[in-house]
Amino acid sequence: MAGQEDVNHTSSLGWIYVVVSDTRSPGPREPVPSWLPGSAVAVYGSLLTVVGILLNATVFGSSLTAGKGSTVAALRRLLTVNLSIIHLAVAVLVVPAGVVTEALGSWMFGGHACRAWLFMQILLIASTTWSVVGLDVDCILRLAAPRRAYAVLTERRPRTAALVIIISSWVVAALAALPIGLAVGAGQSSADGDNAPVLEDVCAVSLSRRNVVAQSLTAFLLPGVLALIGSVAIVAMKVSKMIALDRHDRGPTAVAWMGAACVLMWSPFFALYTLLPFCGDRLCIDPATWTLFAWIGRSTVVVAAAAWFIDPALRSDVRHFAHLVRRRCCCCCGFQTSVTSPASSVSDGVENVADDSSGLMSVAKYQIHRPAQQQHSDSPNVCHSSPA
Repeated sequence: MAGQEDVNHTSSLGWIYVVVSDTRSPGPREPVPSWLPGSAVAVYGSLLTVVGILLNATVFGSSLTAGKGSTVAALRRLLTVNLSIIHLAVAVLVVPAGVVTEALGSWMFGGHACRAWLFMQILLIASTTWSVVGLDVDCILRLAAPRRAYAVLTERRPRTAALVIIISSWVVAALAALPIGLAVGAGQSSADGDNAPVLEDVCAVSLSRRNVVAQSLTAFLLPGVLALIGSVAIVAMKVSKMIALDRHDRGPTAVAWMGAACVLMWSPFFALYTLLPFCGDRLCIDPATWTLFAWIGRSTVVVAAAAWFIDPALRSDVRHFAHLVRRRCCCCCGFQTSVTSPASSVSDGVENVADDSSGLMSVAKYQIHRPAQQQHSDSPNVCHSSPA
């Protein structure tokens, strides 16, 4: 019976499960029975994938194609592009694999994909939180000193400043993911053994207590606290009198809500993540609760993208992006219709000119599609007939 307990609490499907118990017990590893239906989680994850891709692709395209008429600062647009790319990667590469795993009840993609998936999840979470910190710092500095050196520098060289902030956030995120990166990068000679660092049959990883705490602290807890402080500071500065001239700018408000959403939605999961190594050899965390909190955290791919639409300036950029897409589609689809339309438009123009009720649009068609010499000779008649 004790052996069965050891078997049960060594795996959790669909996520990084930190194994702190004895994994050398004989027999196959089986997931603990869960009160959370896998089919319901799979349906929710599928919707999350579709909506997350649409929203983040819209934010990405509108921020990237915004012209000089955009009122959103260039640096903020570039940082928004970086964050939307991260969430797109989660929606495309992380969530669908979790959906399949929840629906089928097992990992189906092999050992190499399992190792990549485990590492990618923690790397993208860390890059999200540290990117939010970068956005908060930029927003606070702009609000506190809109005419000082930082604001002037970022206005003159927004790409350089964005590159420094983005590279810094990704470097720190990679260091935060280092413990699990070393675990999944270990040799696979013992991949079939019970003492392997990565349990490929259930796609779980075994980490020491020290590595769990270090990874949790650097990947989420520290940047999460900084991001929450930054969000509160942004809101406080917006309502203070010192920036009363910018009270109509809702961009900082969108940054604050987006950052708070990313942190608060991942907080329950990382609370369990940090607590798990201190459970000893017993199952102190319900796997269904673990899975539920993990999917709440993944929901940031939709909630964070939706938070950007609080800013009217970004909504204006989205309309500009939609106009560009519509015009591009019309150009592509209108090539064939332009071949057959001239003849009909010419006849319509001639008939409409003969009619007293013809409007300016009919005259324009007539002038455009008639030969040049006829257009020149007929134009006086059109001008004389218009007063009548």
